[in-house]
Amino acid sequence: MELTQEYLARLDAVQPKELPGDLDLFDEATATRGIRLNKAAYSLKDEHQRDLFAKDEEAWMAQFGLTDEEQDLVRGRDWIGLWRSGMSIYVMVKLSGVTDTPLPEIGKQMKESGGGANG
Repeated sequence: MELTQEYLARLDAVQPKELPGDLDLFDEATATRGIRLNKAAYSLKDEHQRDLFAKDEEAWMAQFGLTDEEQDLVRGRDWIGLWRSGMSIYVMVKLSGVTDTPLPEIGKQMKESGGGANG
C-alpha cells in the first residue's frame, strides 16, 4: 500500500517538533534499531526461554543474533543502554524478571542518567 500525500501530511502534523537534543525519545527509528533486543526479551514469556537464560545466558543471546554491544548491555544489566538501543520498556520488564532486577532499580538508573522513559 502506497502512502498518500494526505496521510503523510497528517502524520507530519502530529510529529513532535523542536524537541530537546538530549531527549531519549523512543520513536520508530529507535524501535527498529532494537528489533533483536525486543525479540530476545519478548521470548522470555516462554518457560523454555527462561530456563535457557538461567542455564546459559550466552546461548540464549546467541540465538537472537545480538551484536557484541547488545550482548554487553544485557550482561551489564545496562537498562538505560538497552532503552537507548531500542528495547521497549514493556519487554524490558520480562528481562528484569529473569535477572531479579526490581523495577524501581531500573527507574533509578534511568533517572540518574537523565534520560529514559520519563526524561
